[in-house]
Amino acid sequence: MHSVSAHDEEQRLAALHRLKLLDTPGEERFDRITRLACRALRMPIAAISLVDRDRLWFKSTHGLALSELPRPGTFCDAAMAVDEPFQVRDASADPRFAGLPMVVDKPFLRFYASHPLFAPDGRRLGGLCVLDTRPRELAEGELEILRDLARIVETELQVDVLAQARSELASDLDAARRQVYIDTLTQTWNRAGILEILQREHARARRTKSLIGIAMVDLDNFKTVNDTYGHLTGDRVLRAAAERMIEAVRPYDAVGRYGGEEFLIVLAERDVQRVAAIAERVRANIAQRPVSVDRRAIAISASVGVACSEAPLGQQDVHQLLQRADEALYSAKRSGRNKVVIAP
Repeated sequence: MHSVSAHDEEQRLAALHRLKLLDTPGEERFDRITRLACRALRMPIAAISLVDRDRLWFKSTHGLALSELPRPGTFCDAAMAVDEPFQVRDASADPRFAGLPMVVDKPFLRFYASHPLFAPDGRRLGGLCVLDTRPRELAEGELEILRDLARIVETELQVDVLAQARSELASDLDAARRQVYIDTLTQTWNRAGILEILQREHARARRTKSLIGIAMVDLDNFKTVNDTYGHLTGDRVLRAAAERMIEAVRPYDAVGRYGGEEFLIVLAERDVQRVAAIAERVRANIAQRPVSVDRRAIAISASVGVACSEAPLGQQDVHQLLQRADEALYSAKRSGRNKVVIAP
């Protein structure tokens, strides 16, 4: 458990309100997730709960006709104290919740579990919740399902906001000029494009007093691939690696070819461990299966250097952030390759 200062709570609420989702109509993209949560976990009730200052507001519910509740004393309010899954096995036997109206009266709730939902700056927005009218406990595999569904909710909650840098860049340029920012081989942003996005994200983070992270990814021993199989095969390996990076990151993260076999990923994320987790997912997605080219299976791997901007953001410019990531990448290569190193 941890306490939240008044300043942190105001920053959290600001992040929530920037999504512009409170008091909006229901949307199938969210209802689909709560229906799926009920089916996958065999629960009668599921909800996407956004925690406002004094209330819980439900973006979607399944099995419960309710749009909001007063915040104090609720399951979701208690869950906000931890940044991990939260379970109440039997609310009627838990003094914190035994007196709640929904426990002592219809629908006679007993079980509650939620997984946190985070804003792009790492601040807590609410949770994906599942509830039952009988006592129970989620097994490890069920918690993984809840986590995966929560990540899908986060994507839907954040995608419009976090794509801002790219949409701004696209809207600022006509079609001909946009082409200048695209790498024609990998169909990712090129060096100029990804650096432009990083500059914009850096400026946005400074305005909103949030932080950003970057991951610098370099394919290991790529020269050997070119020397052994030829440059055309090398190009196909580069395209496959780029596709796997895009698969591993979130839709609102930006992937760009920084130069040669080196890529830069810009992540609007303040928590270094969450940035590192995404970087590890990128590394694993590249290394776990060979690239198939003309009936040949070519094993590839990547080294990754991770850096997060430091607070206060104004004391660190983009060049310094890139330099720290590059030094971490060099450390990953020097210490054996195919690994993620986080800049101190």
